[in-house]
Amino acid sequence: MLSGSPERIPAGWSWEANFVGTVTWPDPQAGAFPDAGELGLYERALSIASAADRPTAVTLKDDYVIRDPITDEVTWRYTVHSRVDPATGMHVDPSHHGEYVVFPRDVERRSYVLRMNYLKGVPLSFIKETTIEGLRVYLFGYKGRGEYTESYAGTAEYPGVQVAADQEIRCADDQFSFLVWVEPMTGEALKLAERCDSGDYVFNVSTNAPVSAVLRWGGETAGIDVLRRAERVRKERLQLQLSEYGPLALGLAAVGLGGLGLMCRRRARP
Repeated sequence: MLSGSPERIPAGWSWEANFVGTVTWPDPQAGAFPDAGELGLYERALSIASAADRPTAVTLKDDYVIRDPITDEVTWRYTVHSRVDPATGMHVDPSHHGEYVVFPRDVERRSYVLRMNYLKGVPLSFIKETTIEGLRVYLFGYKGRGEYTESYAGTAEYPGVQVAADQEIRCADDQFSFLVWVEPMTGEALKLAERCDSGDYVFNVSTNAPVSAVLRWGGETAGIDVLRRAERVRKERLQLQLSEYGPLALGLAAVGLGGLGLMCRRRARP
């Protein structure tokens, strides 16, 4: 939901993305990834779980699900709750100072550190300005180390992947990549692309040796999902512009009407 409020996370705010990606599990016999991948339905959703501490903070529920497109069963799920400054979209936890769950209003051409769902304070660099569906957007990206052991812990629907105390799960060869296209005035993400083409593996932390293959995955929002979000962002931009310039325009109009009335009165005098 978009409201046009200058506050980055106003009452009723939410963000969703639904897209088709690839999900490739290792062969149970060989322990390696097959060449061909399978399709997976990716669902990402951010919503306000609690606003009891507004305006100091709101608690966001950040849910990420991958489903089997045939059975609709959950094949991976990770949900986190974060306390966020509703004015900026930044974490309020001092240990995550300067890290964002969502981009702020009036995005600049600089680096931002994103901590959301499985991302653990990833530095996103500004890459370029481009357009999506006629909207000017900034492209930010990261490629490198991706460690997200906790995201494989499992839920009631999804058994997860268990690791030993001296192990972690990360993208092999530091090939994790994340791209996000952001409309700068609103701070809203129009499009995402994220993947680990080399595959996630369980690694021994002390030796840095791979122990077992876990999952090769990747996806990118496209089509109707991007079109729908672009339309919502257009409305958001218009509402923000009206909230910023509307009072000024009304004031100028009132001054103009007052001056016109004075001129008419002067002309009406005998």
